[in-house]
Amino acid sequence: MIKTSLPQIDIYTPTIKGKEIVKSANEDIDVDNFLHYPLLINNDGSLWKHGNLYLLSKLKTYNKPSFKTLNSIASDLKAFKQWCDNKNIDYLQAPRKRFRPTYLYRNYLNALVESNTISISTLKRRIGSIVNFYKYLITVENIKFKFPLWESGIASISYTDRHGFTNSKEVETTDVARVPLTSNSNLFDNSIEDGGKLHPLSKEQQISIIETLKLVENTEMTLGFLLSLTTGARIQTVYTLRRKHFEQIPTEDDNNVKIKVGYGTDCDTKFKKLHVLIVPKWVYNKMRIYLKSPRALKRLNKAKHIFHEENLQYAFLNKIGKPYYSATDDLYNKLYREPPNGNAIRVFINGTLKDELLKQDNDFHFSFHDLRASFGMNLLDNLMPLVENKEMTLNNALIRIKEHLGHESLTTTQQYLNFREQHKIKEQAQDEFEIYLMDILS
Repeated sequence: MIKTSLPQIDIYTPTIKGKEIVKSANEDIDVDNFLHYPLLINNDGSLWKHGNLYLLSKLKTYNKPSFKTLNSIASDLKAFKQWCDNKNIDYLQAPRKRFRPTYLYRNYLNALVESNTISISTLKRRIGSIVNFYKYLITVENIKFKFPLWESGIASISYTDRHGFTNSKEVETTDVARVPLTSNSNLFDNSIEDGGKLHPLSKEQQISIIETLKLVENTEMTLGFLLSLTTGARIQTVYTLRRKHFEQIPTEDDNNVKIKVGYGTDCDTKFKKLHVLIVPKWVYNKMRIYLKSPRALKRLNKAKHIFHEENLQYAFLNKIGKPYYSATDDLYNKLYREPPNGNAIRVFINGTLKDELLKQDNDFHFSFHDLRASFGMNLLDNLMPLVENKEMTLNNALIRIKEHLGHESLTTTQQYLNFREQHKIKEQAQDEFEIYLMDILS
C-alpha cells in the first residue's frame, strides 16, 4: 500500500491530453523536488488517487513537513485504506449514519486500544490524520457526503505557556477524534511526558547498562549512551554530533565543556532549537581520545560521503563508514534510499544489549530516550540537597534542569519533581554517580 521512499520526486501535476499524460509544473508548490516522498499504492499496483493528492497538498503550505512527518501521515493513511479494503468499505460513501467510515474506523481503533495493540496516543494520531484527510476531500476536492462524517464543536482548553503562565484558547473539535481524559489519567503512569513518554531508569539499571556496554565492547554505543546519560541529549543530537564539536581542549579548571547544538550547528535538535550541551570534561576527553583511535580513523576512511572539511564528518560512524543518524540538513540525504534515523541503535538495544543484560539477570524494558529522563532525575537528585539546605531555591533548581534539558516550559521540568515525589526516589548526587560510572569504564 505504501511504497518505500524514493530519493526524490519531481513536483508536477499530471493532466490528460488525448491518451497521453502531460506533465506540467505546479505553480502552487514552490519547491522543485522533495526528498524521500512517499507514494501510496493500491493492492493492484495503481496509485491511490485521493491519498496521494492529499500528501501532495502538504507541499503547498509555507511550513512544509519533513519527510519523516509526511511519511508518518502516509503510514496513517495506509492503515486506514487497508482497513477499508479488508472490510470492503467505500471511504467515499456515508449511506447511513451508522455506516459512516469515520465512526466505524474510530470503533476499530478503540478495539485495538482495548486489546493493547496500539496506544491511546497512536489512536489520537491516526484518527487525527483521517479527519484532516476528509477535511481535504470536502474542502478541496469538493466531495459530498450524505451524512456528516463527525459532529463539530468548540472547546476551551487550558495550557501553560513557556513562561509558566496559564492561558486558555478555543479550538474546533470533532466527536470522532475526541479522547476523554480525567484528572487521574497519569496517576499510575510510570513516565514523564518530555517529547514522548520517558521512563527514568534507576541508578542500578543505569549502572547495569553501562557495565553491560563495557562487556559488549561496542565503543560507539558506549560513548553515545554515556553522552545522553550525562547531558540529557536526545538520540538525534548525540548521533549527529560532528568531529568539529570535540576540537576544544579543556583546561585544568574546566569541569565541563559546552557544545552548541541545533539550527546552524550541523547537529540536530528537536525542532532545530538552539541549545547548549554541557558535557562533563571526563566524557568529553573520552570522545577526543576515541576520535583519534585506530577504530574511529578506520571508520572515517571507509566513509562513502566526504565533506568539504574533514571535521564536518559525523563523530559516530558504523563499521562501513555510515552515520547512525543523518542530520536534516545533510547534503547527502538525497543519495540515501532512506536516511539513517537511529534504527541501528534501536536494533542494538533490543537485540545485543538486552540479550546480554538477560545473561546478567537484568530484565527491564528501556529505550535510548529513557536515558534523557534518567539524566534529568540524576540532576534533580544532585540539586535537592542544596534546596533542602536552603542554599538554592526549588524554583532555581528547576530552572537549572530546564536549561540543561532545553525545555520550552517549566511545566515539563516540574514533571521530574512530581515523579521523584511520587516514587520516593533515593537520592544520590550526580557527581558521585558520574565518578562511579567513570570507574566502571576505566
